[in-house]
Amino acid sequence: MSTELLLSDEVKLGYALEAFAYAHDMGVGWATSKLLFVKSAGITNLSDLYLGCKEETINLDLELFGVPAEEKLNAQTIKRLNCFLPGPVGFRCFRLAQRGARKVKKGTADTEYVHRPENGKIGEEEWSLSNDEWVMKVDCAGFVRNCLKHVTKDPFLLSLSDRDFMRAKDFFQFFSQIPYTVRGDEEIPEEDRRMKWRKITDLRMIIPGDVICYRPRGNAAGGAAFTSTDRSDLTKLLKVVQTAQLWHGERSNWENLVTRNCAKDPKVKTWVNQVKTKLNAIGIRTVKQLFKNLGSLNSKLKSLDYMTLHQDTLNLMRECCRSLAVNTGHIVFASGPAIRMDTDSEYPTYRIRVVHSTKNGIKDPTTGEVSEGVQEHYRRFYLRPDGTWTREMSRAEPLLPEMKQVDESDDDPLDDMEDDPEDTEDSTAVAEDPGESTDDDQEDESVEEEELIVDVIAGRMCF
Repeated sequence: MSTELLLSDEVKLGYALEAFAYAHDMGVGWATSKLLFVKSAGITNLSDLYLGCKEETINLDLELFGVPAEEKLNAQTIKRLNCFLPGPVGFRCFRLAQRGARKVKKGTADTEYVHRPENGKIGEEEWSLSNDEWVMKVDCAGFVRNCLKHVTKDPFLLSLSDRDFMRAKDFFQFFSQIPYTVRGDEEIPEEDRRMKWRKITDLRMIIPGDVICYRPRGNAAGGAAFTSTDRSDLTKLLKVVQTAQLWHGERSNWENLVTRNCAKDPKVKTWVNQVKTKLNAIGIRTVKQLFKNLGSLNSKLKSLDYMTLHQDTLNLMRECCRSLAVNTGHIVFASGPAIRMDTDSEYPTYRIRVVHSTKNGIKDPTTGEVSEGVQEHYRRFYLRPDGTWTREMSRAEPLLPEMKQVDESDDDPLDDMEDDPEDTEDSTAVAEDPGESTDDDQEDESVEEEELIVDVIAGRMCF
């Protein structure tokens, strides 16, 4: 790997001071001048700056090396820096991630993009960092999970949905629930089981080592969109709908954040079998048949004296049928700041260098082959007018041909867009109880497609 891909400690320190200056409106030139002064005091990396702020010794260092009194940091700035900077675990985790990408580039590590099976078993996923023979056969979330576990010795199961392990959408949900931000100055209690993560909602505050996550918005388990795989057959659709209902029933507050695999709840299989029996009775055996009959479904069930479906159930079925998402999200380590790529547009474009495991990575200009697995490259993000962030994701083919839009734009050739393959999930149905109440019938189903909205969030390891 060329050395340009590895950031020096001094560069990372400069990025952090620039991001801090932006976060707290410190003014033009603040970061540059403070970088010069802290360097003159022998503080040349984020770890030293973090320790100096945490132990409140930074001004002693500045004074010792002759920095003018007016250039010392006031108490409020020190407190804010203490809350803003990543901690030792964050430093080690990022070093591990970037070293992994470096070894892959040098040819001293074996990597592939591999999904862990739905059943939770390791499957073809492989992670071994013994000596110089590194093996990193993981997907995007598997890369982040294994880096965290290697550094913290913790399996990191703080937010689950439909797997025994955290996926990208689960990290998104976890970050969303964190009340502490990198702009805040409140200390996180030692007993807080969130491990002192802080939330980042503005990517202009990103520094190397932060974890960025994005996912298509929806009401499937985990808060992401249903995917095209979820509507591949009727059993699969019913399973994900009931799993979503169970997940939504548990996620009312932080103390009740889901920490179990809802898809394994015994209720799911029971519910799926009972609903399939009802649908078979009215001639519905495929997803397309279900979608075309959603509006008259309950009236047909009533005519045969079957208990009808809740409106919430019908809404989730409709959302799943209309979904165009091909995956449930992606997760990366930031290895650089957000750099604006345009000067005047409705959605300002920023590019961030990242380390991640991807199925569709860097394309070889000579052979045209696309690399996969752990690597370092770029991602582009767009700032919405309301201050939130998004990015483009490829769309699946609609369920019905008449739902297809003709104005879809191609992926940006300057960005290695994430087009993860559909999740490989086994066909075993899981399930719930049959209790469903009646609801007013609806019109026959229209063929409108579901809008694909992608949200972005990030977290920082301040521990």
